[in-house]
Amino acid sequence: MRRQFNTERLIIRHAVEADAGDLLKLVNQNSFIKYIGDKKIYTLEDAITYIKQAFSNAHQSQGFGPYVITLKNQQLVGVVGFYSRAMLHHPDIGFTLLTAFEKQGYIYEAAKALVENKSIFGINKLCAITSTDNSASQNVLIKLGFKPQGQAIIDKESRSVVSLFLYH
Repeated sequence: MRRQFNTERLIIRHAVEADAGDLLKLVNQNSFIKYIGDKKIYTLEDAITYIKQAFSNAHQSQGFGPYVITLKNQQLVGVVGFYSRAMLHHPDIGFTLLTAFEKQGYIYEAAKALVENKSIFGINKLCAITSTDNSASQNVLIKLGFKPQGQAIIDKESRSVVSLFLYH
């Protein structure tokens, strides 16, 4: 089912091929690479494949996944969604913004809409992970009602330590 969520300022919708250019910019921003990682998406074709694999396939196989966040005028500003990760016991919420749209409350607004609607995805409990030095994301999670649970290593190869949050 193709769901869309509307807030006062935003539309949270499924990604489409036309979003590839904006997503290409987003995943190659310094802040994205620093806090999320290099997804190795360097061309428009890579971005289209990313939409199919990371967005469409997740929704089809899990019933949830990432959404794009747009302003009411359809300008893409970021991504928010629920993710299933093998190392976590519950789905987690993740989000990111194009740098030009940071510090305007868009992530909180979009994430709040998804958290408030988690039950339609069959989700009762949520996790969230952030880089230990990503205080902006941690502040959003706390404002949403997530509780810090400590730190964890989610990638045994790189031994990356993240902050873990839980929401019931």
